[in-house]
Amino acid sequence: MERIRKSSRLVQFFLEKIGAKLDYHKLKKLVDFGFVLTEKLIVNLDKLHFIYLDIYDDMIENEINLADISKDKFVLHIGCGAIPATSILLTKKTGSQVKAIDNDLKAVKKAILYVNKTGFSKKIQIEHADAKNYPVEKFDTIIISQGVKPIKDILEHIYRSMKDDAYVIFRTSSSPSGEIAKNDLFIKDKFNIDNLVAQKKNALLISILLKKRLRI
Repeated sequence: MERIRKSSRLVQFFLEKIGAKLDYHKLKKLVDFGFVLTEKLIVNLDKLHFIYLDIYDDMIENEINLADISKDKFVLHIGCGAIPATSILLTKKTGSQVKAIDNDLKAVKKAILYVNKTGFSKKIQIEHADAKNYPVEKFDTIIISQGVKPIKDILEHIYRSMKDDAYVIFRTSSSPSGEIAKNDLFIKDKFNIDNLVAQKKNALLISILLKKRLRI
């Protein structure tokens, strides 16, 4: 077990050190591929799920502080995958109610089984859904996973439908300097950037806190 933990720390070290030396496009592809591959490799190995949760732990802690997520908040997570680490950790740490969606039916079925095994089914609901038209108006915080597509269409729908006082947490890869990459500056068309936090253990992944740009 300790050997597995060391492997997990090695993966995080690789993401932090090697990721910083890659350009944005290569880094983004590497991170997207890495998360998907890790999830697919360990989804059927219950004893290894803690590795996946461990990778996400600091990130979720940062995002909780970023958006002030608490027990009374209703959270939507877009792109939960087969191992809904974000939902599990949010509920564990805050007691919040979480709705998690994914457009991959196989991943959703596995995620439902996973949540049932962990005993969080009263707090976490998993749905097979398309984020481009999913109702978002009742959520206090909306978290969008790295690699969710088509991101522009999804953000446009969220902007039109979300509560005026809701937060959006947009996960993406930063530029090498840790700033928002040029490819992601389109978010300023619809949203104000309230804050951001670098997730250095996850290959320059950043979580950007967005507020709806209100029309005057």
